[in-house]
Amino acid sequence: MVTLAEDILTGQILTGDILWAELGPRRARQQTGRRPVVVVSSNDYLAAVDSLLLIVPVTSRDRGWSNHVVLTGETALDHRSFAITEQAQSISRDRIVGAAGSIDQDCLDRIRVYLRDFLDLW
Repeated sequence: MVTLAEDILTGQILTGDILWAELGPRRARQQTGRRPVVVVSSNDYLAAVDSLLLIVPVTSRDRGWSNHVVLTGETALDHRSFAITEQAQSISRDRIVGAAGSIDQDCLDRIRVYLRDFLDLW
C-alpha cells in the first residue's frame, strides 16, 4: 500500500515504506541531499522510538552489485531503483519530507539478508 503524505506527518511510518528524506552532510561515498530511503526499522521499533528511523538510501544507478537490491512493490519512483544495503543508517524523523510508496515483503526479505550479513546477525 502506498503511504500517504498525511500519514507521514502523523507518524504512521511502517517497515518497508519508501520515504523522501533530506540526507547530509556527506562523508566519503555516503548518499546526500533529498533522496528516497527505505525504512528497515521494525514496526515495534517505530512504535517505541518516535524520533528516529533506521533506513537504507536508494539510488537509480545500477552498479551491478548483488547487495544493491532492486525495489519491488508499490513505488511512486520514476526510475528503476535500488536499496543501497551497505549504507544502513539512523536518521531523525524530521529529515522526512514525503512519501514514495512501499516495498513488498520479498524485497524487504532480500534487503534484510544483506543487513544480517553486514551486521553479523546470523
